[in-house]
Amino acid sequence: MNVLKGKKIWQGDVKAADTYVEFRGDFKTFGLVRQEKIFLRISCDSNYSAYINGKLVGFAQCADYPHYRNYDEIDITDFCKADEKNVFDCTVWHYGKDSQTYVNADAFLLFDIVSGGKTLLKSDKNVLSRVNSHYLNGYCKNITTQLGLSFLYDATKRNGAFKPSEETGEGEAVKRERGICRMKKRRAAAEIKKVEGGYLVDLKRETVGFVSLDFKSDCKQKITISYGERLLDDGSVPRIIADRDFSVEYVAKKGVNRYENTFRRIAGRYLFVETEKPIDVKYLGVREVYYPVTEIKRKFKDSLLQKIYDVSVYTVKCCMHEHYEDCPWREQALYALDSRNQMLCNYYTYKNAVYQRENLVLMSKGLRADGLLSLCFPAGNDYPIPFFSLAYIMQTYEYVKYTGDKSLLKETGETLDTIMATFISKMGDNRLIAQFPAPYWNFYEWAEDSANDDQIGKKEGDESPVVYDLILNCMFVYVAEFYNELRGKNVETDGTKKAISETFYMPEKGIFKFSDVSDKASVLGNSLAVLAGIGGEKTIEAICSGEGMIPITLSMNAFKYDALLLFGDKYKSCVLNDIKAKYKKMLDAGATTFWETELGADDFGGLGSLCHGWSAIPIYYLSVLAENKTV
Repeated sequence: MNVLKGKKIWQGDVKAADTYVEFRGDFKTFGLVRQEKIFLRISCDSNYSAYINGKLVGFAQCADYPHYRNYDEIDITDFCKADEKNVFDCTVWHYGKDSQTYVNADAFLLFDIVSGGKTLLKSDKNVLSRVNSHYLNGYCKNITTQLGLSFLYDATKRNGAFKPSEETGEGEAVKRERGICRMKKRRAAAEIKKVEGGYLVDLKRETVGFVSLDFKSDCKQKITISYGERLLDDGSVPRIIADRDFSVEYVAKKGVNRYENTFRRIAGRYLFVETEKPIDVKYLGVREVYYPVTEIKRKFKDSLLQKIYDVSVYTVKCCMHEHYEDCPWREQALYALDSRNQMLCNYYTYKNAVYQRENLVLMSKGLRADGLLSLCFPAGNDYPIPFFSLAYIMQTYEYVKYTGDKSLLKETGETLDTIMATFISKMGDNRLIAQFPAPYWNFYEWAEDSANDDQIGKKEGDESPVVYDLILNCMFVYVAEFYNELRGKNVETDGTKKAISETFYMPEKGIFKFSDVSDKASVLGNSLAVLAGIGGEKTIEAICSGEGMIPITLSMNAFKYDALLLFGDKYKSCVLNDIKAKYKKMLDAGATTFWETELGADDFGGLGSLCHGWSAIPIYYLSVLAENKTV
């Protein structure tokens, strides 16, 4: 295993939130440019941008855990000069504030520059550092509680002198095997309009990346860049939604201003660049950031299916960076269920699965003391979803199925064992598993009776009625089969199957009710009953029609489709027609990526995401069901 060890360094208070520290060191290559490759190995808390001789060589959010640090390895050979002094510059942004994408820990930088077994530069007190005063340190302005912090950059400020760095302890990090995100060249903004108070930029499609500005100002002034996936009825970009603030800030100096932020990714289709005085615009836009992959192209005979497939592929791309993201606009968080859909799609779109593997390893490090996985990975703000821990077993099984790489289990096997043991321990004498009590979130999908979002924020000991849900128990039975195959175990589920039938089945309707306290029925619950080997074809017919049942949502369509396909080609048309109907509606509404829910941006009080990784699931079903060929 590749391990980076050395001194952690910083300048100032390692606990100070929302701080930027700049580091500088120099090294000589002694002809190594012509003989050996030169690598920068780097880890930090929380986010870095690294330069060699003034050129950007790498940037990343270091999405890991205080107990499990990772480092990136970057080939910097082409940026180095032979037999001359080379300059390493790096700015580290320390978040210092918990979110659903970060666990708060002390700030640090750990790095070395190596070639041919020689260390050319390393993090220690000889590396110089200073606070980067261009950024408003300590600002702590949230975009959302899930995503975390925004920024303010002041081009009129001056940085102080460099000083020797402070060594803050020993550091150790394990190499990330996945690739490094890259940034595309500027794509000319499709349309910039002068409007009241500033400039409206239409990027013409969902775009994920870094703010990029190039303009001239006749005076010092504050620029506020709001971003969003849609426009409101009055033509404005929705910046403030409840307690969320989708904006970043820049203080312009008099004269030419050129700025690119390589720390905080934003996403959307529209920017509103609010100015105090008019500016002379050369460029206002976003430089796209993407995870590098080798894509498998598919050609479909059906033009509508081709469009759905292509937009689904782009949707997943927009949700792949340091790890899978649920949505690049509002959260950028790695969830088990969301990433399960994305991983399944990517087995059919990309030529290797190292990215999936790295995500699964990272998720395994989010195992809690209670035997469940965290809500997200990493997550400082945490209220775990039991159902999603079961989904992790499923996606691990699928990784081994599609890649044959059982070595993953050396790193994740204990996590799988613990999750399964936790659910078994929660099983009552009736052989069923009740909803987990507060502070757990018994979420299944954004549908009637299935979200249970009133459980968010409850504390341990708060009143939690004992309720048995069909979905949770069927999911346990379903993934137990995967677990047994992965681990060579024999978790017995016959008793639970019998209890599910006795508790939830409504023979007069041929379907299963939602819970022991509700006679409603959901498509998701009945789909999982079929997948668990309990429901029959009468249940399948009800699922296909959906009549009188709580509809299934975009996130969970895969369970419905898999249940239908257990009966062969008989329901193949039902699957394809359902995909066409749901996704054509989004395309007809102008979607360039697929939405979180069918309600779109109007869901969740205006917070519905118009780009959500879990909704790209047609990739898988179109690849295996619809006539196509790879090109």
